[in-house]
Amino acid sequence: MSEYWKHQLSKIIDYMTRQKRPGVLMMVTGATLAGPKLLSFVFKGTFHGESLSISTAEGNVVSDYIVPIIGGILVLAGLVFLSIGEYQSIKQNSRKRILLITGNGLRTTTGTGLDKVVRTVLKGLIQPRDIDITQRIRDGVVIEPESTFNRQILPEKDIITQILCKGEPDLTQVAYGGFLPVPFTFFLGNVLDDKGDVTVFDWDRKDEKWKHISSNNIDDGESFVHETIIESTSDQIVLVVSCSYRVNIEQVTRSFAGQGIEHIYLETNRFDNHWSLAKQRRLSLEFAEKIKTLSMQGIRTVHLILSAQSSIVLNFGRRYDNRNMADVIVYQYEQSNINPYPWGVYGLSHRYENSGIVMRPD
Repeated sequence: MSEYWKHQLSKIIDYMTRQKRPGVLMMVTGATLAGPKLLSFVFKGTFHGESLSISTAEGNVVSDYIVPIIGGILVLAGLVFLSIGEYQSIKQNSRKRILLITGNGLRTTTGTGLDKVVRTVLKGLIQPRDIDITQRIRDGVVIEPESTFNRQILPEKDIITQILCKGEPDLTQVAYGGFLPVPFTFFLGNVLDDKGDVTVFDWDRKDEKWKHISSNNIDDGESFVHETIIESTSDQIVLVVSCSYRVNIEQVTRSFAGQGIEHIYLETNRFDNHWSLAKQRRLSLEFAEKIKTLSMQGIRTVHLILSAQSSIVLNFGRRYDNRNMADVIVYQYEQSNINPYPWGVYGLSHRYENSGIVMRPD
C-alpha cells in the first residue's frame, strides 16, 4: 500500500473514532427516532377505475407519537447545545492572541498572504512581530552580520519572552514563517524552545504560497543516514546536516581544516521533503540525539552546518537542549566567499546565555 493511501486510511479511521460532540450525537439520535415516522406516507388514488393504495405499515401510539416527539426534542436540544458551544467558541476565540513572528531578510513576507494562511489554522487576533533585516542584505549576503545580530536579532529574545510571559498560556498561540539566514532562524528556535507549542509555516516554492507544517501532510518515513567523514581528535567537531541540499563535504573540509567531521543526511534532498509535522519531529529528535551523543563523547563545541528549509532549522533550534548539550555554533553559508562559512551564531546555552557571533577570517 502506498504512503498516500496509508495516509488516507489513517484519516478515515481518525474521523470514525474521534470524539463526537454531545449536540451532534443528540441530533443524530433524534433524527434516527423521528425519521421513520416523518418519512412514512399514505398514497391513495384510482388507476383506470381501480382503487390504488400505497402506504407504510400501521403503527401504534408509541411508534406514531411518543417516539417521534422524543426524537424531535432530542433534535431541538442538540441544536441548542451546538448553538451554545459555537457561542462559547466564538467568545473564547475573540480573547485568543496569535503571536505571529515573521522574518524578512532573504526575501520579504510582505504581501505574500502569510497572515491569511495563519487564520485558516489558528483562531484569534494576530499580534505581529516583524523582524526585518532586508536593508542589511545585498545580493543575498548579510552586510555587517555582527551589527545586524546585536541590533535586530538578539533583542527579540527578551521581547518575545516578555510578550509570552504577559499573555495567558491558554489564550496565547505562537506562529512563525520567514526568510531569515540559517543562524538567525536557529537562534529564534532557541528562543521559542520552552514557550509552548509553535505552529510553523514555510514557503512552497512550487505553488508560491505559504504552507502549514502539519500532521495532515504525508510522512514518507525517511530518517537521517549517519556517516563519519573525519574522526575528531579534540573537544570540537563539525556536524554537517543535509536536508534540502547535499552539502559539499570537500568545501567543509577545506574551510574547517584539522577538525573532525560528522555528516547526517537524507537520501532524497528536495525542496518539498519537509511538509509533514511527524517527519520534522522525528528528524528534530534524531538531530538532538546526535548532539547529545557527541556531548557524551566529550565534545564541548559543535560547529553546525545546516542545509535545510527554514521550518526545519527553526524546529532544530527548538529541540537543542541548551542546558545539557555541547555548545553549538550555527554557520552562514555564502558560496561566493573565499571562506564559504564566514560567520556563525552561538546557540543559547549556559556558557552563552545571550548567544554571540563568531567571525571567521578568509
